[in-house]
Amino acid sequence: MLLLTAAFAAALFAIAFGLSWRARESQQRWSRLISVETKAVTTLEEVIRAQNAFHARHEPAEHYRVVLQIVEGEAVGPLRARMSVYRATLSDAASRAVVDEAQQMIDAHKSEIARQLPQLERESQSLMLIGLAVAWIVAISSFAAVQITLRNVVRPIEELSSAADRIASGDLAATAPVAGDHEIATLGVAFNRMAGELKARARTDDLTALPNFRAFREHIDAELERADRYPQSIGVLVLDLDRFKKYNDAFGHLAGNDALRRVAQTIRETVRTVDFPARYGGEEFAVVLPQVDPASLATIAERIRANIEALPAPPDGSAITVSIGAAMFPRDGLKPEALFQMADERLYEAKRAGRNRVVTTLPAARSASPKTA
Repeated sequence: MLLLTAAFAAALFAIAFGLSWRARESQQRWSRLISVETKAVTTLEEVIRAQNAFHARHEPAEHYRVVLQIVEGEAVGPLRARMSVYRATLSDAASRAVVDEAQQMIDAHKSEIARQLPQLERESQSLMLIGLAVAWIVAISSFAAVQITLRNVVRPIEELSSAADRIASGDLAATAPVAGDHEIATLGVAFNRMAGELKARARTDDLTALPNFRAFREHIDAELERADRYPQSIGVLVLDLDRFKKYNDAFGHLAGNDALRRVAQTIRETVRTVDFPARYGGEEFAVVLPQVDPASLATIAERIRANIEALPAPPDGSAITVSIGAAMFPRDGLKPEALFQMADERLYEAKRAGRNRVVTTLPAARSASPKTA
């Protein structure tokens, strides 16, 4: 793009320079021609006058000498005088005739030159104006090309670089503008696709393909913020696989990873489409359930527990089970930390009660402890 712009500007500048140079050369050539012709005519005029003067001085004397050789007598003197006057008169008349004719030619030529000179000057001025106009076109075109280049190439690249820096600093929501030339726009689309994939991977657990703890925290923060504007109840479930360390020790980590994937798939298939399941860490999972009442929360939690227990048993015949603790917003807390704390307490109450069960409320003796807002 820049090379094409520079080449176009150079071509227009060359045209403008060529026209101006041609106009100047034409004007100088005509000026030199007029000067030379004027000098030539003046020189011719001087030569004719000198020649006539020479003949006027020498030709009568020569003729008189011849006549004197022929004529004798007393009439020689008067005849000599009359012949001298006659010859001088003829010579002057002929000289004047030649000079007058030459002068007429000179005057006619000068008139023609004077008549053509304004036209030549107008043509020269026109060529110079054309050159100036072309120069302005070059300047305006160059400026426009620079602005177009800045808008279509430089600025999108700078914004793309800025978006890359933001992503590198941890802002995974940064996107690049899809603008500029086709190649730049394509690069922006590819960058945004890559940024989207990077953001998804940064918020997704690689093993289970569920959202990770970071995505879970972002989601529950957004749900609680929405609940402040539009009052609603929100449920939180915290799940922990029972005796999972023994399971790993007995069947190996590959079997343990497979069990985690099957549990994650079961949770995803059991909850509602509006719910948000995530892998909380290790063998722990969590679910955010918007617009749910305590009874529905308990029902969904029990369904998850039962479906996990129904998963195919490992070779030794023991089932995979899970303990679940539940909390409700705003009943059990107004902040994510308070809800997690209450759900964790109920989870460990389920563990103490024998595992493979759901606890949505603590026993009366324990529920008397103060809650964290």
